[in-house]
Amino acid sequence: MSKQFFATICLLFITFYGKCQVTCSIPNKKAFEERVDSLNKIDLDSLNQSQKVIKIAQTFLGEPYMEKTLEVDTKKETIVVNFTGFDCTTFVENMIGLSKLYTGEENEKYRTLNHYVSILEHIRYRDGKLNGYTSRLHYLTDWVRNNEAKGILHDITEEIGGETYDKEINFMSTHITAYNQLVDNDSAVTEIRKVEANINKKPLSQIYIKDIAKVEDKIQPGDIIALVCKVKGLDVAHVGLAIRKDDGRIYLLHASQSKGKVVITDKPLAEWLKNSKLNTGITVARLN
Repeated sequence: MSKQFFATICLLFITFYGKCQVTCSIPNKKAFEERVDSLNKIDLDSLNQSQKVIKIAQTFLGEPYMEKTLEVDTKKETIVVNFTGFDCTTFVENMIGLSKLYTGEENEKYRTLNHYVSILEHIRYRDGKLNGYTSRLHYLTDWVRNNEAKGILHDITEEIGGETYDKEINFMSTHITAYNQLVDNDSAVTEIRKVEANINKKPLSQIYIKDIAKVEDKIQPGDIIALVCKVKGLDVAHVGLAIRKDDGRIYLLHASQSKGKVVITDKPLAEWLKNSKLNTGITVARLN
């Protein structure tokens, strides 16, 4: 066996589940299996979904940050399973996915890569089905709304004190060259514009930075915290999980680009965002 062939096999392991193509490197497959073995030793049965997700997420502290983990093939959308590095969104998706793998009705024989792929597909794609690049829930607002419709979570932003605000979401369709899959692909751009138009039918909401400290007691560990940004046409720029430390304050557990790994913010969320030049506030979603 040539070194080049062996390196290729180690780099990329592609298989099929039903009609969907899945991309998972051999190191990632091994990392997934090792993680499941480790989590099997933790008592998760007595925890609700939010408690479970934050308990699992804490075991990932220190894991590497990796950009564009889903952009492995610009010609064909595949379900990417990556456990050797995370961007902010795939970190949250995988933590929810693992919590689903450890729901009450599941047992060890179902904690397989095959079953996990089906869970990821359900979370990551519109209405739970991969149907090309545009079926991926690219905008966090769209991701939350669609997963709310699936019964996975619910948006509690306004419920705990958030306010509506006006902003037209169109970043992807106005920055086509930033997305290789949209370049010279008019049909994909048309679909993305439809997604954006649908997002814009409903008002957006946020808890402004100045008000976060006032509602901290209403945020629970495991809640999904998205950072609303000032970038024109974009809803949020970052996402993580709420965690409450011994001081009683809410912090953010997230895959941090600046730190290069999964970390907990060094300050409570309200203080951490206080002087942000990029963000205006947060949205909060809670797992069902």
